[in-house]
Amino acid sequence: MRRNPSRPPRTLLRTSIFRIGAEEFLLPGPRRRSHTFYLLHAPDWINVLPVDDAGRVWAIRQFRHGTMRRELEIPGGGMDGTRETPLAAAKRELREETGAEARRWIPLGRVHPNPAFHRNWLHMFLAVGVRRVAEQRLDPAEFIDVDRIPLRRIPGLIARGRIAHALVINAFHAALTRPAAKRALHRFL
Repeated sequence: MRRNPSRPPRTLLRTSIFRIGAEEFLLPGPRRRSHTFYLLHAPDWINVLPVDDAGRVWAIRQFRHGTMRRELEIPGGGMDGTRETPLAAAKRELREETGAEARRWIPLGRVHPNPAFHRNWLHMFLAVGVRRVAEQRLDPAEFIDVDRIPLRRIPGLIARGRIAHALVINAFHAALTRPAAKRALHRFL
C-alpha cells in the first residue's frame, strides 16, 4: 500500500493535544482504488511505574472524561516538543503528578497505543526508590490524588477491573516480564 500521490495528507482538526488528519492510500490489488484513512496525530507519550523502597506503587487517581469516572493509574502524559527525551519526560511527569523523584530508572520498552489510527509511541519506565521531594505541580485541569499501593496487590486490582487503563496494564505487564525490572522488583512480589 502506498500514499496516493495526487491527494496530499490534510488536517481536519487541530487541538492543543492532538491533530486529526486524513490520508489517501492506494489499496493493493488489480483495481488500485483509493481509500481514506483517518489518523489521530499526538506526541509520543510516557508512563511511569513508580515503586518506593517499601514496595509500594505510587498510583494516581484522576477523573477521566472518556470514562466519566476517577481512574486508578500511574503517572504519565505527553512529551513536550521534539527535544525532550522519553526519560526526561518520564522524570518530569513523575515530579509534576506526585512530587517525587526516583533513585533508579529502568526502561520497560515502548508500544504503539493503537496502530489502527495512531502513529505515536508510549514509552514506559520503572522508577525505583521513589521518594517525595516537592509538592505536585498539576496542570489547571488536573486533580490528582496519590495512593501508595503494595505491588503484590496490583494483579488483584487489575483482575477486578479497578485498574482498567490498557496502557497502564501494559506497563505492569512489562515490569513483571522484563528481566531487569523483575530483578528490581522481586523482593516485593
